[in-house]
Amino acid sequence: MSRAADPCLRQAIEWMTLLNSGVVSGADRQRFEAWHAADARHAAAWRAVEQALRQPFSAIRETGQASTASAILRQPPPRRRMLLKTLALAVGGAGMAWLANRQFPVTELTADLSTGTAQRRRFVLADGSEIMLNARSAADLAFDGRARRVRLRSGAVYVRVAADPGRPFIVSSADGDVRGDAAEFMVARHPDSSVLSVLAGMAELDAAGARQAVRQGEGVRFGRHGIGTPDRLLASQAAWRRGMLVVQDEPLDAVIEALRPYRRGYLRISAPAARLRVLGTLPLDDTDTALAALAQTLPISVSDYGGWLVNIDLAGPRTAAPA
Repeated sequence: MSRAADPCLRQAIEWMTLLNSGVVSGADRQRFEAWHAADARHAAAWRAVEQALRQPFSAIRETGQASTASAILRQPPPRRRMLLKTLALAVGGAGMAWLANRQFPVTELTADLSTGTAQRRRFVLADGSEIMLNARSAADLAFDGRARRVRLRSGAVYVRVAADPGRPFIVSSADGDVRGDAAEFMVARHPDSSVLSVLAGMAELDAAGARQAVRQGEGVRFGRHGIGTPDRLLASQAAWRRGMLVVQDEPLDAVIEALRPYRRGYLRISAPAARLRVLGTLPLDDTDTALAALAQTLPISVSDYGGWLVNIDLAGPRTAAPA
């Protein structure tokens, strides 16, 4: 088991996040002390997190640059190297990368194209094609005389392909290849599969040894288990281009996963709350409003600990207002 998957380590990281939030109550500290004393494994996990993260938390706050990729990349080279070194220190321990990555996707620094938290970017390629990356996305380019290929490392990419009869345009993910000549389409990577949404024209999907044409207005999920049935509801997943999240009867866990690239803090959701179903439209560029809307329409409680940690759980019984 990796350190990131260790439940004690995960709990310790959450406690570190809360205790550094600046809004810690006496009851919170008592709960932490009880957790720390309850098991020797808790104390060991806390020591590991404290050693790896206490200094980086302080350094990041002092620099005032823990915001977005562009904020760091705009700095002069010496300042930039210092900031990236600070972030590298924060991820020095195995399994700790996800915490500093909430501020800047350090693991994607070597990608040809990338975006930071809450950032969408449009790129015009040398052939005239246009692509847009969703927040916290990364892709590599491989263009030559025979083909134009975009390798999606993480996140989601929208493509408007410029026609070039001699060179097919292909977007590759870990789950398969999408070819769309003179088409508009979106490919998004998820933990266990990818999704293709075709906005204009037609795209050809090659995955798990099968091929399938996907037409305008259709979406399809694909991965190691094959290609799913075309579904027009999946086409709405490309709404992130307009800063919107369109949810068509999805579990709350999937909604929170879509909000994470737009949130610099950590969103934690309990298993019971994760199973709730959601239908509606939410703003990606204002996650506070999105979370408030979810709390108003679902039986959940949303507890915000200073922006660093948001805990989402089933709401307790609600007391009726007095007559």
